[in-house]
Amino acid sequence: MRSALLALLACAGLADAAEPTFQPLLDPQLTQWEKWLGPVHRAYEVPGYVRGAKPKDDPVLGLNNDPLKVFTTRQVDGETVLHITGQVFGALTTLRSYENFHLRTEQRWGQMRWEPRLQAVRDNGILIFCVGEHGAQGKYWMRSQELQVQEGDIGDWWPLAGAMADIPIRTDDPVKKRVYAPRGKVTAVDARVWHGTEYPEKPFGEWNVIECYALNGDAVFRLNGQTVNVLLNSRYREKGSTVEIPLKSGKLQIQSEAAECQYRRLEIRPLTAWPADVARDLPPR
Repeated sequence: MRSALLALLACAGLADAAEPTFQPLLDPQLTQWEKWLGPVHRAYEVPGYVRGAKPKDDPVLGLNNDPLKVFTTRQVDGETVLHITGQVFGALTTLRSYENFHLRTEQRWGQMRWEPRLQAVRDNGILIFCVGEHGAQGKYWMRSQELQVQEGDIGDWWPLAGAMADIPIRTDDPVKKRVYAPRGKVTAVDARVWHGTEYPEKPFGEWNVIECYALNGDAVFRLNGQTVNVLLNSRYREKGSTVEIPLKSGKLQIQSEAAECQYRRLEIRPLTAWPADVARDLPPR
């Protein structure tokens, strides 16, 4: 009976009859990743780092140059935990590109915060469909779609370096302006869209389960089992151009953004069709 049901769902485009297993993305040596770090904030010194005449001229640390050990791993209870100090803005980037996938991880915050965000909420992010050059956005991140990981705002969407998407939103909030709404008007957007109001983030110090389902250029962001944002028709524009180019595949990036953050159980598997419970959260097409 179960196999027949899975076959029926697969034919309907809702589930894959043979669910692939998750593959881990973390190991102690981070063998599936490379590091990219931008300029060092002027509040901190790095031996041998030569600054420019002005802050905007400060050079990036660049590829696989991490003298402050921003990205490291630890073994906790027999499993690998990624530790990000946040001291320098940048990203951990997969060596491989991914297209249709289900990404799942657990995340929690540490205590440390750094300039220029000593008083701000802790911030991080998971970037999908990352393409082009390192540092395309502010010298720090690639062109991509961001699943924001920020205290009180996990699941917000940010477009980086010309990315855009269609998202069902409401616009009646005078502060947040664009808020994901399952029954909202599907709108072309190229600026931040806040997560939905039914929001299940865990208290500080506890692990949040963050998931991203991506299929054919659409993506569903989930937090602790609940959909908090949906983007459709992922695409981008080059600066100064009106031509829209599909953005359906690319590398993954995990940000460093002035806050201590940890990830564990970071894993990915192929996705060939939407699971039934995820499909229910997609607007009619």
